[in-house]
Amino acid sequence: MTLPLEGIRIVDLTMWWSGPMCTSYLGSLGAEVIKIESIQRPDGFRYSMSSPGENWWELGPQFNVANANKKGITLNLNDPEGMKLLKELVAKSDAVIENSSPRVMENFGLSYEKLCEINPSIIMVSMPAYGRTGPNRDQPGFAFTFEILSGIVQVNGYRDDNPMTIGGAGDVISGVHTAFSLLTALQHRERTGEGQLVEVAQVEGCANYMGQQIADASMNGRNWGRLGNRQPNMAPHGVYRCKGEDAWVAIAVANDQEWKQFCEASGNPSWTKDERFNTIQSRYENHDELDIFIENWTSQLKNNEVATRLQEVGVSAGPVVHVNDTEAAPYFQDFFQPVTHPLNGTHLYPTWPVKFSGQRLEHRSPAPLLGQHNEDVLKNILNLSDEEVVKLVNADVIGNVPLGVKQ
Repeated sequence: MTLPLEGIRIVDLTMWWSGPMCTSYLGSLGAEVIKIESIQRPDGFRYSMSSPGENWWELGPQFNVANANKKGITLNLNDPEGMKLLKELVAKSDAVIENSSPRVMENFGLSYEKLCEINPSIIMVSMPAYGRTGPNRDQPGFAFTFEILSGIVQVNGYRDDNPMTIGGAGDVISGVHTAFSLLTALQHRERTGEGQLVEVAQVEGCANYMGQQIADASMNGRNWGRLGNRQPNMAPHGVYRCKGEDAWVAIAVANDQEWKQFCEASGNPSWTKDERFNTIQSRYENHDELDIFIENWTSQLKNNEVATRLQEVGVSAGPVVHVNDTEAAPYFQDFFQPVTHPLNGTHLYPTWPVKFSGQRLEHRSPAPLLGQHNEDVLKNILNLSDEEVVKLVNADVIGNVPLGVKQ
């Protein structure tokens, strides 16, 4: 299959999850993504969930999943020679993506205006936490702060309990928005020949995710609180314990007709005839009591059995699947792909939820080792000699082991 971004070269200056996920996606689509780190400051995601040991900075699962489909080089941008080589690479590329606060690129002398002097048709995609203007422009941010400041955390959690984050979903939201924006900019350049500066404020992506809650507050004056696993227009709606260790089933009853079907599937026990549960409104008002009855029933059965019974009568239900069980789930057929990493071996990785004419979009290569493609890029793209590459190594401009690291 000819991939849609073949022939496109992207300089990847992103770190952690939001930017690297975006560029990994673009790499799967055929782009030549060149990820730039330095031995002075590798991508911090390398150290996440990684334990000290031999080559431990290569073993982090989060880094390896977020950085597939790329070449990896190291350049010390605080060294004049490293900066010179980066600019030469920009001159031969189609796009630059970065997810730092605006001051970082400006302090390096790499603003969009400066990049245009190097390559007039360059597309620069910037992913600042809070945008390129305003009082928070120079503040850094992560997924958790975006979720907190956009309102996601305020509505997530159990009733009368603390707000809860949702595990960094803000990074995924930002990454997908950014991939779309670059594809659009590339199409614009294809038609007009013009590059441009694209800005994707990550906190705004999370606010976009909160559309219905924000609209309800604006239109109806309702400020959504925390409901746990409940929904204000459904009852019962929740996650219920089942037979077995840490086994659960999710159940959602949308209307009175589905409630009748639920009662049938559960064997019409006496509590289903309680007048407190006759209507959706009364069930919602007595949800706590209803949940006790339901869990007394579900706890006697395996979660798959409960889900099957309810699905057969038209009630929405499903088992809560453990992460280690997803690889065998029938609805994930051909979604997981074996990827072989030179140090980590062969493991199944999630691919992308996209098919072109029935063919799955897959990973093209594992995440790069630190500086793995230094010689490839420097010799074959920037035309450096062997002697020049050795000088860069000796000067710590490039390398493949983080400075000062202990194994």
